[in-house]
Amino acid sequence: MANDPIKLTKDPLALARIIDNHCERETNRLAYRRATWLVALYYLMGARQFDVFDPESGTVRYSYLDEQDRLDFQSSELLSAVDKISGRLSSLDFRPLVMRVGSSLSSIRQRSIAQIMLDQVVSEHQLNRVVPQFNHIFALLGSCGITGHMVNHPTVGLTADLEVVHPMELFPFPSLTADYTKQRGLLRQRVVSMDFLKTAFGSKVTRNKERMEFYTIKPGETFEQQNANEYTLGSQVVYSDQKVVGHDQEAESMQVVRVRELWLMGPRDTVSRYVVTSGEYVIHDEDLEGREVYCPIGFARFMENG
Repeated sequence: MANDPIKLTKDPLALARIIDNHCERETNRLAYRRATWLVALYYLMGARQFDVFDPESGTVRYSYLDEQDRLDFQSSELLSAVDKISGRLSSLDFRPLVMRVGSSLSSIRQRSIAQIMLDQVVSEHQLNRVVPQFNHIFALLGSCGITGHMVNHPTVGLTADLEVVHPMELFPFPSLTADYTKQRGLLRQRVVSMDFLKTAFGSKVTRNKERMEFYTIKPGETFEQQNANEYTLGSQVVYSDQKVVGHDQEAESMQVVRVRELWLMGPRDTVSRYVVTSGEYVIHDEDLEGREVYCPIGFARFMENG
């Protein structure tokens, strides 16, 4: 990391707007790349004819057959490349490895103890589920992220919960062109439930909800591609108890929030500042300068085409 870290304002409103504008700018800049991702994804789902390809709006409309019931567009090279790369990635060991240096007896002992602890908290069952997800996205789209969370389960105990991060959620900070050496931070934009934010950051989320970017959905509906503060009707089924006095309609809906997390980089790829925002509200802002804290998201790019 070059010795020119970015310093952002401490003003909460200005900081939230800076991050919001950056996400909007990056979403528009990456629209063409994301449209090509959709083409690759739809092709693997069986689509063969693409009637609309609009990178500016990110719109891709497809159909499986043409008017003569033929498969117009076929790319055996794509299927072959995805299978080949996924097969090679499957041979990699995704389990964490302690890389602590030192040849003294105490260093070897500490390294062995740390490796034993890591082996205990990482579930082989979850690795068997997470690794194919990562391999498929990485091979198909050319890039992917992965992160982990430490969870204290009441019966399993302390365990590591791994999560694959889709590249559509990740943006560099500041905006980059072809020069990736100018990246000074990583930003993740995603949609989470309101209950998750309350658990993570407390009651201040509820008090400032109107300043955040949230909307209501039916449980089971997709979190993504919704407009802020817009109610999604979902199913049009009318139930007999909807007019019953005392029936709780809110129990059949849930609120979700679009949040943005920014990790600003410092020396040796440590994190100098961690900011969480939604809309015009700064949920969390922590200064980490002088502390050895690293970004929890690892990002891999395949041959610089992701």
